[in-house]
Amino acid sequence: MFASVLSAAIFGMEVREIQVEADVSDGLPSFTMVGFPSAQVREAQERVRTAFKNNRLSLPPKRVTVNFAPADMKKEGAGFDLPVAAAVLAAAGILKPELLSRVLVVGEISLNGEIHGVSGILPRVIRARELGLRFCIIPEENIREGKLVRDMQVFGVKTLGDMIRCLKEPEAYLYTEEKEMDIQDDPTENRIDFADVCGQEMAKRASEIAAAGFHNLLLVGPPGSGKSMIAERIPTIMPLMSREESIAVTKICSMAGKLQKGEGMVWQRPFLQPHHTITAQALVGGGNTPMPGIVTLAHRGVLFLDELPEFGREKLDLLRQPVEDKKVQIIRARYACTYPSDFLLAGAMNPCPCGYYPDLHKCNCTDQERERYQKRVSGALLNRLDICAEVGRIEWGQLQKQGNESSAVISKRVQKAINRQKIRYGMDNKFNADLSNEETILYCGMNAGAERILERTYTKYQLNPRSLFRIRRLARTIADLAESEEIREAHVSEAIALNKGLWHA
Repeated sequence: MFASVLSAAIFGMEVREIQVEADVSDGLPSFTMVGFPSAQVREAQERVRTAFKNNRLSLPPKRVTVNFAPADMKKEGAGFDLPVAAAVLAAAGILKPELLSRVLVVGEISLNGEIHGVSGILPRVIRARELGLRFCIIPEENIREGKLVRDMQVFGVKTLGDMIRCLKEPEAYLYTEEKEMDIQDDPTENRIDFADVCGQEMAKRASEIAAAGFHNLLLVGPPGSGKSMIAERIPTIMPLMSREESIAVTKICSMAGKLQKGEGMVWQRPFLQPHHTITAQALVGGGNTPMPGIVTLAHRGVLFLDELPEFGREKLDLLRQPVEDKKVQIIRARYACTYPSDFLLAGAMNPCPCGYYPDLHKCNCTDQERERYQKRVSGALLNRLDICAEVGRIEWGQLQKQGNESSAVISKRVQKAINRQKIRYGMDNKFNADLSNEETILYCGMNAGAERILERTYTKYQLNPRSLFRIRRLARTIADLAESEEIREAHVSEAIALNKGLWHA
């Protein structure tokens, strides 16, 4: 007897439907899997067969053949256990084959028949909705994730017996522990705050502008001046993610297996801080089985690279495409895939190898050593940054100062600037830094005085057009923070000052 059920596999950022077919026929008792399964998927036959025995589901002593279609794609992961079990049960006559029609099944089975969670549930359920399926059967551990898709019926199962009952009577099946999610819940309160940062007004102002326009930021200063401390607080002043952004971030975390057990929507903006020893593959993604890298996991959040020159020029140059195009394309012999990577890049570096230049009392570096150190970061990458802020030594009086601005206060100003951008561009999630050159000309109009300042700066310092447009977009954000529709002299002057440290690129 033949039966089949639909499952799905994650490949890069795609969800590919996999038809799991089973046939139980006369012949020597055996259990065979075909259709290019990996060793991990082949192990499903032992898990399924033992789970049947421990749940008193006796298969007839016949030949069992399971096929995964299409056969030209390698099947990976343990999520095929449950669909294999469902197809075999239907082919053996324990379930009616028609019960599996237009149903998506995914999950891992233990030897005693319990169902364990798997990664990538959210994109699979989204795909099931697009295909117009009746419902999805997923592990109980993933139910909050699956329920994020509002208009798709999703059942969470704990055991093999739950799956059988759900398939036989889906309308009567009640998942007692399932709770309706409140998708409007606020994210967990931040444990860090800008109020902890003493002094460094220029760096805090630069961070505020970066958050308001999604501008890339470079912090330069000596060790212990607070560069890392400031960078890790940038997400606390960024606007809350919209539902669309949260779904996109949750989808990426789900595919990468980064969601915690029982976790639903991800509301906090990601903050990723990789060590400088990270490999190129871990940074941008790839591998034999395509997996997202750090630049994708930081999507709609902050990617912070501390000690920027220590990463090495080769790895830093890999960031040029994602910084510019907001995506990373990976092309290998066996596959090609595209990952989203729209993040705010925050970098921190010392001005010289010892870190204390221009304090000549502490700095013993030669001019050649400083030049070699700074050239570890290519001009092409620096030219794609918007802001360069100096983080200097903190004086004693600043350390004793109380009443520093909190993240909540700064965030209100940032949110006002974001709201102006929403109205101007007529859409959510479009920031000033995202403007094309044509849109920059259209939306970043300056008064005559500001235009003259920019023209003189462009001519005097021999800037390139890319720097010119970045200054315009930066000035637009500064004007939005000042609640000014027109870009004025003060706005463009501040933008030039914040961008000036990057002109040597």
